Amino acid sequence: MKVIHVPTEISGQMGMICDALRKLGHQVSGYNWFHTYLNYEGKVTPTDAYELYKHLLPLINHAEVCHFHNGNTFTIKGEELPLLKELGKKLVMHHWGNDVRTVKKVKELNPFPLPPSYNTDEYIHERLTYLTSYIDTAIVQDYEMVPYVKDYYKHVHVIPLACNAQEFVPHYPPVTKEKPLIVHAPTNQAFKGTEYVHSSIDHLEYQGYNFSYKKIEQLSHKEALELYKEADIIVDQLLCGTYGVLSVEAMALGKVVVANIREDVRSHLPADFPIVSATPETLSEVLKPYIEQPQLRYETGKRSRAFVENFHNADLIAKNLEHIYSKL
Repeated sequence: MKVIHVPTEISGQMGMICDALRKLGHQVSGYNWFHTYLNYEGKVTPTDAYELYKHLLPLINHAEVCHFHNGNTFTIKGEELPLLKELGKKLVMHHWGNDVRTVKKVKELNPFPLPPSYNTDEYIHERLTYLTSYIDTAIVQDYEMVPYVKDYYKHVHVIPLACNAQEFVPHYPPVTKEKPLIVHAPTNQAFKGTEYVHSSIDHLEYQGYNFSYKKIEQLSHKEALELYKEADIIVDQLLCGTYGVLSVEAMALGKVVVANIREDVRSHLPADFPIVSATPETLSEVLKPYIEQPQLRYETGKRSRAFVENFHNADLIAKNLEHIYSKL
């Protein structure tokens, strides 16, 4: 199949998916107009909306499948969708989170408030209504996101975050290390619940627990990964009710990962799911045994790595996408 991924690279996911689909023999191109300081290194073409628009017709003529990301299409307003539909192109939209999370729905589903999306609830509704008049199928990364899109699309598929685990050399927490390093790396402090992480760290230090702590911010992805290798415990997000790319990469490195996993999300995950669940209220107590027990850290790190190799395997995810494309 001839597949084009556009236009928003989220945490290196587009590049990994494109590469895995190429391994299956498909002709795949990826174009990204969303650029951040994280500077993910992937096999997609950096561009902008203007440049992408200039090449719209040859791209449309070439593609059999258009795999869109983050509620965006080739153009800012999606005005090419009627033409794509008329030409019989296979279309799928991959939503990633804040492009569909509304304040109203978050209040219904989540016990903890999240900062508002970069779009208003009204805009999200209007955008989804427009997109689904041409696109029948959506992909989301987990069941936390399903409620935000299920009333709009005819078909919703849950495809886990992708990871090339073989590119991560595991650095398991050593059993001889008495003073573990806890790392927190927020790209958005309000979304990740950083204030609650710091409150818990302060509380544990006051109680005399033996550990060190480091917050990692404003580094490229490559630079941040080097620092993650030194960590024993990585605390990801405490408010959203699910886990993100940082958690997956930390598991690939063989770390203890802590995040808030809502029960309704956990019920859809495999029995061997290794992430340690904690809320803002429970984080201090949850961390204590992992601070005190090196063997527990090591064993959890081993389970983390094994889970990523199986559940987040990019090659398996590409095969699932191949099946979805064939049914469009």
